[in-house]
Amino acid sequence: MCTGCDSHFCSISMSLQHLQLSLDKQQLGGPAPACMGKMQAHFINNRSMEIFRPLDGLAAEVAAHSPPLAEWRKFVYCESLTGRIFGEVDHFQGQTGPRMHDLSPEPVVHLSQHKLLPLMLHRAHRRDGQDSIRFGHQLHHFQQSPDGVICTVQPSQGSPYQVQADYLIAADGASSRVRKQLGIDMVGEAAMQHLVNIHFFSKDLWQHVKGRPAMLYFVFSSQAIVVLVAHNLQEGEMVAQVPYFPPVQSLADFPASKCRDILRKAAGLPNLEVDVRTVKTWNMSAQVAERFQDGRVFLAGDAAHRFPPAGAFGMNTGIQDAHNIAWKLAAVLNNTASPKLLDSYQVERKPVAQANTALSVANWHEAVKVPKVLGLDPRAANLLNAVVSSGPMSLLPKGFGRAALDFGLAAGLSVSGLYGPLKQWRERQLSSIFASGQTLHLQFPKEDLGFVYNTPGAAICPETDTVLSASHRCSAQPQPDSAGADATAVNTKGRAQKATQGSVGGSDRRYRPSCTPGSRLPHCTLRQLNTDGSLSGAEISTLDLVSAHKWRLLLLIRSGPWIDAWLEAAHTLETELGCPIRAVSIVASHHGAATPSRINNQALEISFDVDNSWPDLSGVSENGAVLVRPDGHVLWRCVDAARVHAINAAKEATRSSHVSITSDVHSIMTGFRAAVQPCVGKSTN
Repeated sequence: MCTGCDSHFCSISMSLQHLQLSLDKQQLGGPAPACMGKMQAHFINNRSMEIFRPLDGLAAEVAAHSPPLAEWRKFVYCESLTGRIFGEVDHFQGQTGPRMHDLSPEPVVHLSQHKLLPLMLHRAHRRDGQDSIRFGHQLHHFQQSPDGVICTVQPSQGSPYQVQADYLIAADGASSRVRKQLGIDMVGEAAMQHLVNIHFFSKDLWQHVKGRPAMLYFVFSSQAIVVLVAHNLQEGEMVAQVPYFPPVQSLADFPASKCRDILRKAAGLPNLEVDVRTVKTWNMSAQVAERFQDGRVFLAGDAAHRFPPAGAFGMNTGIQDAHNIAWKLAAVLNNTASPKLLDSYQVERKPVAQANTALSVANWHEAVKVPKVLGLDPRAANLLNAVVSSGPMSLLPKGFGRAALDFGLAAGLSVSGLYGPLKQWRERQLSSIFASGQTLHLQFPKEDLGFVYNTPGAAICPETDTVLSASHRCSAQPQPDSAGADATAVNTKGRAQKATQGSVGGSDRRYRPSCTPGSRLPHCTLRQLNTDGSLSGAEISTLDLVSAHKWRLLLLIRSGPWIDAWLEAAHTLETELGCPIRAVSIVASHHGAATPSRINNQALEISFDVDNSWPDLSGVSENGAVLVRPDGHVLWRCVDAARVHAINAAKEATRSSHVSITSDVHSIMTGFRAAVQPCVGKSTN
């Protein structure tokens, strides 16, 4: 595994914990990781936290390290940190905490990536040893063969050495060396905007902003145009994003002294003590790799996609890339599945990356509405830069282009803001923008939790409520339901009520938890039944039933008369294919319910549906079932086994003069076998 220093490779490493492999054969990453000081992503969404949840208490520790929600629930648009406020947006209206209880068992979290990484590395080292992740070792070259990948690695000290790997995961960042060696192009806009990142500390700043705390401060004035990301307000740790205009400007134009001046103007505090730690440039891009796989090599994280930092999709999408490829590699390397399963990685993850790219761009356009109204349209500044850096301008005396750029930018700043004859119009426009919510958004439950793997080639199978013919198994994938039991909408205040919605990316931003094949298994609060019929004390989520430490499928059934048939079918397939299946019955009442036991040689666990929400969330009858993949996405759904049985019997009757009733087990085996096939990639005949 070739990586940059980011959370994607840690996620892959930790997700592969059930493999009997030494990660030093795959993890190429020596000395203390200097990248721990890099300021990068800072918002962790629900789905990423759900992935962290089973990893040795990682989610709980990440949440514990996050600052209090009161310090980061808002975005503030202002002339300076201490000056006039144009408007502010509370992204957690109606919430007292960062968790949407009906949508996920985990909260969203504000924690800087450089603080997240040590928590992940500690667990990876504890499990696999200090040598499992090697910092300061650079992948110099690799060569694929039918049997694996031979990697030549150059350590920071010493001679190159070779690593023989079965597969190579390139999580080596936006400038991926692996991607370039493979000749894979990035598709999309390479440079939407150029920015300087100033990482700094100012311990005195908290005293000035504690009355207006925020995650982001958008500063627009004639003195400064800066976005300040408050990584930790009380500690005074922040990152300032300042636009700059290459090739006329460069990093050399931003020495520490100038950076301090910019920061003091942005704060509105000319004597503010500022400790500038690092100053770096970066390009805001919106690109997705043309393909995510080349033979035995896979791209993940920023190597596969680059987003504008509008919506926090970059790190989260990378973590979820890792989650997707990890369970598939585990299945293949443990001989549970065919290598064909790995082909579904690109099929499933590339559409998600493309959708998140489009949404990030749309969200960024929302973000620039405020500066446009204030007379600070970034497109005008970019056009000015394009003109002064064009070919004809190079014929003019040296320094003319820079002088023209400085003059043009200064002229634009001088007529910006809530001053002059446009003041009242601009104030009305700003009021309209903030009242309508047409600003930068933070939470996207539909995209964060509701993405569906439903493109042809995905490792899922269409749901069953009729008998599938062999020619139609696992081909066309269904779209998520738009109505009915599957479309149960929930919000942060009440169960099965109004849907979560927003405005970016379309008029319907509602998230409807669903068990449509390809969807993430919806969160449902459960309590497990003990063998004596009593309830366990702790509440868990349906997501906790998905095995993180052992590769197996999850069969969720209800309490109807078909329990025995489902368990016998599960036992039969487990025996035939060597594919472990965990069976859990979710019941509406624990009084009189069956107790955990073995039925037809298949273990049965019982869980009590605390809020009686599973029937609506699952969309199946009391005779139906939901089959879930090891990554928590629905593999298959049988809406009603009894209906399948009746159709089988009717078909048999049309073929003969007498009705031959098909056995319960046989009635559901056709769909069950077809469902397991895309997950294991083996013949089920």
